[in-house]
Amino acid sequence: MKTTLLSKMLLLDVIMVATMLILTVALSVRYSINQLEMSQEQNLHNMAHILATSEPIITALKTGESTPELDSFLDAVIASQNNVDVITLADMHSIRLYHPDRSRVGQAFFGGDEGRALQGEHYLSQAVGTLGFQSRYFYPIFDHDGTQLGFAHVSMLMSNLDSLKANVLRVNLQTLAIVLLVGGLAAGILTMSIKRSLLGYEPDQLARFFVQRGEVMDSLEEGLLAVDEHGSIILANSATERILGISEETMRGKDVDSIIPQIGLKESLGGAKDDNLAITLGDESILYSRMPLNRKHRLIGAMAIMRDHSEVTRMAEQLTGVNHLLDALRANTHEFMNRLHVILGLLQGGNVDEAKRYIMDISHVQSATITTMTKTIENQTLAALILGKINRCNELGIRMHVRSDSAIPRRSRFLPTTALITIVGNLVENSIDAIQERGEAEGEAEIALLINENEHALQISLDDTGTGLSPEELERIARPGYTTKGIHRGTGLRLIRGIVENYGGGMTVDSEKGVGTSMTLAFRQVRHVSKTAESFRRL
Repeated sequence: MKTTLLSKMLLLDVIMVATMLILTVALSVRYSINQLEMSQEQNLHNMAHILATSEPIITALKTGESTPELDSFLDAVIASQNNVDVITLADMHSIRLYHPDRSRVGQAFFGGDEGRALQGEHYLSQAVGTLGFQSRYFYPIFDHDGTQLGFAHVSMLMSNLDSLKANVLRVNLQTLAIVLLVGGLAAGILTMSIKRSLLGYEPDQLARFFVQRGEVMDSLEEGLLAVDEHGSIILANSATERILGISEETMRGKDVDSIIPQIGLKESLGGAKDDNLAITLGDESILYSRMPLNRKHRLIGAMAIMRDHSEVTRMAEQLTGVNHLLDALRANTHEFMNRLHVILGLLQGGNVDEAKRYIMDISHVQSATITTMTKTIENQTLAALILGKINRCNELGIRMHVRSDSAIPRRSRFLPTTALITIVGNLVENSIDAIQERGEAEGEAEIALLINENEHALQISLDDTGTGLSPEELERIARPGYTTKGIHRGTGLRLIRGIVENYGGGMTVDSEKGVGTSMTLAFRQVRHVSKTAESFRRL
């Protein structure tokens, strides 16, 4: 039976709990040893306090010598107390009056830790005495009038206590080492097994990656549809749900041919890879690519990437400026048809002379406009766009003109024609929208365009008398996709900003609510053209 991840984690938890219990026992042993040390300190303190307040000892320190009775009494105390190995009485000069080893009486106290006792403090200390390493308690001895006479020192040799503590620690450390070894081996085996199950990832890493990748896939405009090696759907992002109109919960685990047989995704399970295929789902045209999925040279499934054909076309038109050129052509055609209708009406009414004058006037105005445009705007594609925008503005009752100081060569040194089309087309359309949004407010509806290029820089400026922007809107305008115009209308400024960033330009916006907006773009970085592109350009 296949062990589940839950059972593995449960087993690991049991081992961890057992280990914690063992550690708790070890801490308990340590606590007991600490209590033993505290008890020892208290016993030494009590004994030292009793001796320091004993009348015979006070008398001995006042006279400066011990008596045989006092020596016998102290010897008996040492013999009767298991936790007392050494008692020492010393005067204020640290000269011993009593010591179990009578040969040391009259000699200076040994250890160097008696200084605080000579200053009236009582305390515990650990130091090397004449009989070895000791736990020593010092207690000052005072006369009845408060004069310090010396100190009493009571100590216990640490060898026996250390031996007992060492035995306890050794047994517990051995047990702990065995448990840790077994637990470590078990944890290591379980960890390797779990990692193999999780493809080498830790559980928290896998959960984080799952959430992150799910969010990334759901944020894509493209639909992602993946199947396993049997053709069952294992993944469908939000875009796929939108395109197919079916939720992922409904699709998951179903055979892909029962959901969307048109894409033939099972063919990719045989190794087929196809790009930019087209199908029709309902009223929508879908572009898709399909490919097999392999891991370590083993087929594990297949995936399809889908996108709305009309959306792809719309984006391509925005990126290349084709939509603006088409708008210009439509405006020119519409203006031309309007004039033809006027001429036809005059001729049908018998007003031949009036028709002639109208044609001459149109020819004169058109000739002047085209002549001015071709002199200042040598880029024919850009000039055609601007003429179309002028005609469109005329239809809308907006006066658009190109400033007389405009001048741009046939091929810009700073921007390609497609970028110029995108910038100018979007700037004009934004101004038209702003003027129309203003409505019938007082003042002339006007757009002024300046395009000027010299050997140092390219400048594109556009001023309009539209609704303008508030300071808050000016701050938010830098955000990608920000717009007040509705869905699919916030990409124009984003495309302009992308061109500015890609070609090292700068952009400034000056606007006042209810007055209008002035936008200026400047490019000073000469663009690099490949030798292949340059050779084609010269043909």
